[in-house]
This record gives sequence, C-alpha cells and structure tokens, in this order.
Amino acid sequence: MNKLIYVLLGGLITSITFLSPYSVKAEVGAAGTLYEDYYFGWEINILDVLNENMLLSNREIYKGENIKVGVLDTGIDYKNEGLHVQRGISTINNVDDYMDYNGHGTHVAGIISSSKKHKNKTIGVAPKVQLFAIKSLNNEGNSKEESIIAGVQWAIDQDIDVLNMSIGTEVDSKGVKDILASAYKHGMFIVAPVGNSDYPESSNITYPAKYSSVFAVGSVNNKLKRSFFSNMGQELDIVSLGEEIYGPSLNETYTYETGTSMASPYVAGVAAILLSANHNLTNSELKEILVLSADYLGDKTEYGYGIINIPKALNLALLKKKDIRLYNYKLNLYKNMMVYREIIDNKIPLIL
Repeated sequence: MNKLIYVLLGGLITSITFLSPYSVKAEVGAAGTLYEDYYFGWEINILDVLNENMLLSNREIYKGENIKVGVLDTGIDYKNEGLHVQRGISTINNVDDYMDYNGHGTHVAGIISSSKKHKNKTIGVAPKVQLFAIKSLNNEGNSKEESIIAGVQWAIDQDIDVLNMSIGTEVDSKGVKDILASAYKHGMFIVAPVGNSDYPESSNITYPAKYSSVFAVGSVNNKLKRSFFSNMGQELDIVSLGEEIYGPSLNETYTYETGTSMASPYVAGVAAILLSANHNLTNSELKEILVLSADYLGDKTEYGYGIINIPKALNLALLKKKDIRLYNYKLNLYKNMMVYREIIDNKIPLIL
C-alpha cells in the first residue's frame, strides 16, 4: 500500500507531474463569474440562477437545508466566518486537525456553502447545508491512496448525502474505485471534476471522475464554451462555470480561481438543493434529473449532457414528490429529446 496518490497544483494546471507509482492532483478551479448571456431564452444573470436559486413555481427557495455535504480536499479553514463546518476529520498520518493551510479545500467549500456575499450575491450555491471537512490531502496537496480511502469511508460512516472530490489522477486505483462503489451503494451522490490537462484529446478524463459511481463535471467559460483546459470524454456528465470564480481562501481572504475543481462544487451544491427540495431522491435519480434537465450545448465528449439548469432540475425534483405520473411523462419527453439530439449530432439517418 503506502502509494503516493494526490498532488494538488495551484491554479490552472499547465504541466503535469506524476509521482510513482500512483499520483493524483486536486483539480483546482471554480465556477461563477458575473455576466449576462442569452440563456434559457432570455437575458439573465447566471448568478441569479446559481446563487439565488430563483423563485420556483411553488414560491419556495431552497438552499440545501438539512443536507450533509462532505468536501474531501486539503481541509477547510473553519475560522472563516462564511463557512460553518459541522464536523471534520484528517485522514493524513500524524495530522489530527482538519484545518486547511493550502486554500484549495476552503475555496471549494465556499462555492458550495459560503454565506458571505460578493456584489450582493451569496457566494455559496447552498449556504444552508451541513458542511463536513475531510482532510485527505496535506498542505502541499499530496496524499496517499489509503488516506483517500479512509476519507471516503468516514463520509460513509457519517451518512454524507453529497461528497465533492475536486481531485484527479490518470492512474486507476482498485482501492479507491471499490470504496467509491461502496459509498454509492450506501446512497451517496459523489461529484468530481474531469481534470485540467490543458491539451486536446477525445478522451482524457481523470479518476475518480472516470468511475461510473462518480458524477463527472467539466468546465465552460462565461460564453458557455468549453474551457480550453477542461478534459474530454464519454464519461463527462455535465458542465458548469469554471473560470475566474470568486470564493474564500485562507485567513478571511478571497480569490478568483480557475479550473474544473470549481465547476464540480457548483454541481455538488445544486445536488444538495435538489435533495433539500425532495429528500427522498436516490443518487441515481439525482443523476437522471441533473442530466435530463441540463441545457444542451454541443458534442457530448466536450459538454456532456449540457450545462446545469437549476430551475428546471428543481421543478423536476418537486414534481416527483407531487405528481409521479407527470414526472415520468416529462422524463420520457426529455429522454426522447436527448435521443433526437444524438441522432442529429451523429448524423444518423432516420428510418421512417
């Protein structure tokens, strides 16, 4: 065992250093610049959707109440006034405290749940979640395979609902794969970024995002175009904003970060919002709702099933609780639309 596993590279990754025999990097990045674009058919400020959650048809606003969200990363600065950590653990040898001395974990946690405001907008997507810190990467972003496994096991023991892992490697680990499969079997919704390799390839998604038990997230810019660094592949599920994202760092400071790491916690935060609206959703149902409600952007290897659409996803989550027949009808409608798009994209001839 005793394999070196996760290496955190600060900011956008422009080169990759692998540690033998097993290395991974926390995928630094975030999502959420302030801008306007022609989106959902009208001009809208994306942060109005992501951070204010919009006003739904039932006139309620959901912010992740009573949902347990784990952040497996470099720890969390629990002294930050905008972050309210319920509990935490360090799975690193000889390190008892889960305080973050790197900044990456704090920034990721802030995107999910910071209650602080920036330009009159709440930073965190789901500021009412119960936040759990899992420090499985040290101050330099390095870790060992067993530290990651222990961190996920702790999340299972705490009955975590949503787990964000903004980390990545090109090396497959049976131990990590097995513990994540176990977490998924326990009902956990696991989110991870696809990676920031910074070179074009048709398939270069990193682990753990590549595992079937993990929801894989890529990055787009403020024009809803794939970020040049965002990895590609069939395993990509969805995209979110990932360039120049504002969030907390160490010692009550705030920074802008770029990378798929910051797109991932947006999706984790949205998953918490959906669960707060309908706590009976399973992790497979969460995935189905997020995928089918996404707004189509283009080729699946670049954009997955599209960019996250919070109002549409939330209304589906609520509809499942209120009217299962109408819910199933809408799901089938969205599935048929998805099949049609794939036919058009792949230029498959229709047989009438």
